[in-house]
Amino acid sequence: MEINTSKMIMLNGMNYQLWHNKMKDLLFVKALHLPIFATQKPASKSDEECEFEHQQACGFIQRFVEENVYNHIDQETHARTLWEKLESLYASRSGNNKLFLLKKMMALKYKEGMSTADHVNDFQSVMNQLLGMGVKFDYEILGLWLLATLPNSWETFRVSLINSSPQGIITLDLAKSGVLNEKVRRRSQGST
Repeated sequence: MEINTSKMIMLNGMNYQLWHNKMKDLLFVKALHLPIFATQKPASKSDEECEFEHQQACGFIQRFVEENVYNHIDQETHARTLWEKLESLYASRSGNNKLFLLKKMMALKYKEGMSTADHVNDFQSVMNQLLGMGVKFDYEILGLWLLATLPNSWETFRVSLINSSPQGIITLDLAKSGVLNEKVRRRSQGST
């Protein structure tokens, strides 16, 4: 069975966490994972077979990186080394990377007419990258933060959601489902 890879995203340096998770899944589905994740060489394979598998995995991974990323890894022929190099470049837990993502999350604002699903996905994506770097958040803070990204035209919705929440606690899941449902409700009533 041929696996459709047309929906796989390209690594651009700003979307590492999402790309990493999708690529890892895809490597397992395509049976190209062993050169990266196996702890030792299978005894049943020759050195030539292992080298071929490493080059196959490298070639497959390199298909899904943009040119600015490819320039850093184009000489890699060992799959685990390539994987670790990408991790060191884009998943570094440095303070600068964490600060960059936190600033990105703080700048996220929903704009009227924008897809609420896209906005919630953007928020979730940045949050996942921060979580992947070890930054911890309380889910109530994240729920309130997501609501804070909405414009003033959503004030009635915000107040209504907060007032109807159990014990006044807005979790991230409650905020996400509320935002998505509110957009559907507004669309069905013909308002923006």
